[in-house]
Amino acid sequence: MVKPNNYWYYEVSKTAPSYALRYLSLAWKRCFSKVSGKPKFKKKGKDDNFTLDASISVDFNHIKLPRIGWIKTYGAIRLV
Repeated sequence: MVKPNNYWYYEVSKTAPSYALRYLSLAWKRCFSKVSGKPKFKKKGKDDNFTLDASISVDFNHIKLPRIGWIKTYGAIRLV
């Protein structure tokens, strides 16, 4: 079981780890169906990203994340 062994699991938003596992599952499915190669581990700190579908607020160069609060971004945020 993941939760009892990893205390940090309760400190982060529930969507970030679930999306990470979902994308990993999709990558392995693509590998086993011969669509692409096996997944590669990414180096920590380089091109880091995560997915949230929780309630977030966006300002010109700030974004409010659940459990973290307002953070400043390097550039202006483009809404698509």
